[in-house]
Amino acid sequence: MHASEQVAKKRSTTYPLDVLIIDNDKGFTKKCVETIESAAYTVVNASTAQVGLGVAETAHPRVVIIDLNTPGSNGLEILQSLSETEPTAVPIVVTANATVDSAVEAMKHGAFDFLTKPVAPEKILETVRRGLNLSSLRKEAAGAGAETDTSKKYDLLLQGLDVLGEAYSIGIEKKQLLDELAYLENEAKYHAESLGQIKRKERAILDIRDDLAEVDAILRKYDFQKNSLIQVLLDVQESFRWLPRHILNWISGRLNIPIREIYVIANFYEAFSLEPRGKHTIQVCTGTACHVRGASETLIRISSTLGIAAGETDKDQVFTLETVHCIGCCALAPVVQIDSQYYRDPSKKQLDKIVKTLKKEEGEPCLA
Repeated sequence: MHASEQVAKKRSTTYPLDVLIIDNDKGFTKKCVETIESAAYTVVNASTAQVGLGVAETAHPRVVIIDLNTPGSNGLEILQSLSETEPTAVPIVVTANATVDSAVEAMKHGAFDFLTKPVAPEKILETVRRGLNLSSLRKEAAGAGAETDTSKKYDLLLQGLDVLGEAYSIGIEKKQLLDELAYLENEAKYHAESLGQIKRKERAILDIRDDLAEVDAILRKYDFQKNSLIQVLLDVQESFRWLPRHILNWISGRLNIPIREIYVIANFYEAFSLEPRGKHTIQVCTGTACHVRGASETLIRISSTLGIAAGETDKDQVFTLETVHCIGCCALAPVVQIDSQYYRDPSKKQLDKIVKTLKKEEGEPCLA
């Protein structure tokens, strides 16, 4: 039997293990174990996924630190297994090869936090402490069985006290914290309304929370460096297809850059959009050759089909309609570009078929 399994089984006879590390990076795990043990927490390291999951089933760890590239399985599979066998355990993902996609996927699979190696010892300990607090709350909730609305309220109060305590520890007063939360709540409402969407408060707040978590994953990739601002904005533009106000304000705070400077850059570069854009862009050429051959009638036909005017995006954010001075295909005039495809004066029937096909690809409802 692996040594780490023996240690875990021995400890689990009296209490659950505090922290399990599933990682074969000897340098990182040595530092991690030393840091965690210095705070009087119990910790065991497993170098493979198989051993780690075996330890988890026996020792019932409260926090599990997982490397995405652990031998024997990828980190996402470990997260999935943990969610089924140890639902109260709090997973923390670490990796030396962070990407936005891997961070988002890890969070979707239940990761509490996503850290990029090398990680400072104090950051490891801070994250573990927060994970242990959350694990305690999960265990209390699980032990209580089916929760009533009242019990949920008191669980939230406990979490609120935990957050408030952390706020005081870093010099944030309660009023400031509540003001910031109220601001984010208003931003969630503004964002939903700006997209023409009506959402329940909790849904709007959770959506904006997911947005900000995704932006944090992008910022983390660049180590929250101020000089990475343009690249951060490019990544945000690629992920969201535009630069929403709440995200720009979040970046401003995270990087400590005045919001006006961010707007100057966002307005200067054509690669950035401060308005919602669809997943598909339809461009109608209005250059001389296209204009004299009926580009105006083509634009009216497309506008009627989509139900939007030039410069607008439909309410489902599937299509953005634009006019351009020249596409460079004068021989096809009047020409329309839809994403990377070119069409010569598409008829109403052709347009209906194209729109229906693209909506189907995006999972949007289509009328027959």
